Amino acid sequence: MGVLSEGTPLTWPQVEENVAFIRHYAVDLIGLWQRSKGRDEDPALWGDEIEYLIVSLDNARKNAKLALRSAEILPLVTGNGQCSADGEFPSFQTEFCSFNLESTPGKPWTMYPADLLDVEPNMKSRRAILKKHMKHNEYPITLTNFPRLGLKHSTIPEYPSLGPQLKSQFISDETTTQRTRYISTAKNIRARRHRKVQINVPIFRDEKTPWPFHDPSVNYNLHTYPEDDEPRKGAAKPNHIYMDAQPFGSGTCCLQVTLQARNIDEARQLYDRLIPLAPIMLALTAATPIYKGFLADTDARWNTLVGASDDRTEKEIDQKHNDHTMSIPPKIKQKLIAGGMDDLLASHFARILIRDPLILCAEHLNQPDLTTSNLFEMFQGLTWQAVRFKPPPPKNVHNIGWRVEFRSMEVQPTDCENAAFSIFVILLTRAILAFDVDFYMPISLVGENMETAHARDAVRCREFYFPATWMTEDAHEVRSRGPVDKPSIISSASDHARSDSPSSISPLNPKGKPTEYPPTPISTLINGPPSSAPTPSAPGLLPLIRRYLSTLPVTLLTPAQGVKLEPYLELVARRADGLDVTPATRIREVVRRSGGYAGDSYVSEEAEWRVVNEVGIGIGECGTGFREAGSAEAV
Repeated sequence: MGVLSEGTPLTWPQVEENVAFIRHYAVDLIGLWQRSKGRDEDPALWGDEIEYLIVSLDNARKNAKLALRSAEILPLVTGNGQCSADGEFPSFQTEFCSFNLESTPGKPWTMYPADLLDVEPNMKSRRAILKKHMKHNEYPITLTNFPRLGLKHSTIPEYPSLGPQLKSQFISDETTTQRTRYISTAKNIRARRHRKVQINVPIFRDEKTPWPFHDPSVNYNLHTYPEDDEPRKGAAKPNHIYMDAQPFGSGTCCLQVTLQARNIDEARQLYDRLIPLAPIMLALTAATPIYKGFLADTDARWNTLVGASDDRTEKEIDQKHNDHTMSIPPKIKQKLIAGGMDDLLASHFARILIRDPLILCAEHLNQPDLTTSNLFEMFQGLTWQAVRFKPPPPKNVHNIGWRVEFRSMEVQPTDCENAAFSIFVILLTRAILAFDVDFYMPISLVGENMETAHARDAVRCREFYFPATWMTEDAHEVRSRGPVDKPSIISSASDHARSDSPSSISPLNPKGKPTEYPPTPISTLINGPPSSAPTPSAPGLLPLIRRYLSTLPVTLLTPAQGVKLEPYLELVARRADGLDVTPATRIREVVRRSGGYAGDSYVSEEAEWRVVNEVGIGIGECGTGFREAGSAEAV
């Protein structure tokens, strides 16, 4: 979630009354842009963000539960004098759910290989700090979601469902962190929609799965709230796993990287060129095959995350959008253009500002300080984008520049994997800038790729639209292709916003022909075509990265550092080739071979415990280190 102010929250009717007022002041983003547009030569820095589940294990009874203790643990790990491996104090924060914590490094990384090699030790140190301040049977694990969240006995302490904040028949209000912004977001999403959140994930049909499948955890006879009528009226779809509250999406864990660009132009360039990569990285990191105790027919969390924060009314959902009619509010856009923004940048920000803020505090209405307020972030922070373009903050005490946040990756079970994918993205951005390559393609195809990325085992079984000629290579150089029509799309509705499905997004170039963006296996996109293929026009992203590394002088990349970086790149290569499976596939394998699995798609408590032990805690060189240290029992 974005950085949002605490204060006296307004109810949704009060927010609705003041939307125009607050939007008027948020448009003073113009002032921020005017003050920051001339920034140049900012250092190339970046940081990662990892989210954790707090899990309590009872190995004697073979069960695992989510510990609702983030608010208790946070003060213990904040300012406690403990440094990570690089000697810096890491940062920890609570998240939307009381079973989540987030960590970031204590200082930004540079792009130099020496810093890249510190990423995994730093991640391990952060996890160790969290573990030190947990109970002996609690662990900070990086599974994307908890397999049986929403069923009885999935949390400790256990609280009744049907609380007044969420009105969920599956999970308690106590699963939400009790902070103003989180409570108000949940309430106001429901109030604006005039109904509860409705998430339906297709069930995986195994040999003995009842068919048609009707989610047996749904109680159709509840009459506590008017919203209890919704399942009876079709909110719970046949052959789907039904979820009715924000924590099912907002409680999922991700791996994000944020990059600081040299200036606004470079930030726009990176934003544009990373968007087509968002679904590719989502598929490569897919780690979410279970919801509410059932195996799903999907492997990734993104649609669940977006659905959990979908604040649209039924009328808005029913509106038909196509590639050419994406709404741009003309008055807001014109004001931004009058302030000096170009057409595309104004369109990008106008699309964010047309939305209603879900959080508003009374303090915001008391003559906002336009030089230091962060009202724009109230709009941007609750707009779900796979890639986010971030202006410098208004109160810029740390002299932060223009940034791009890459948000689509699923968190991986081990620090080794999280470091590998972070390093891969960072090196790829360096190669993109060094060789001036791009991946411009119709945004409608990016949307289709996002849907494809959710498919089971998409890395090995699906293909993705991608430009056929983004690069050329000969024996001597990697060079960019010839001139093309490639205006900055910041933004041609390329954002995966909180209320739009990816497939409804406008294309950058409606004239593009499908043959220019052939369906391509991820193995080819990452590792390049097989040696038996004709001379490729696009060599693959990893060959591009390796070629970039080969151009660095020995003062920046020593031979020893190159050798140490290679295992991270090889991890990505093997994942893309299907030699190493995704966490989602690993989790499915653990469930299906557990003794209690009956081939009916149901995930038992014991199967969940095995997933937490075997995948969440991890073993081997890429493990979390807990089992090696003897702090968890062998399975």
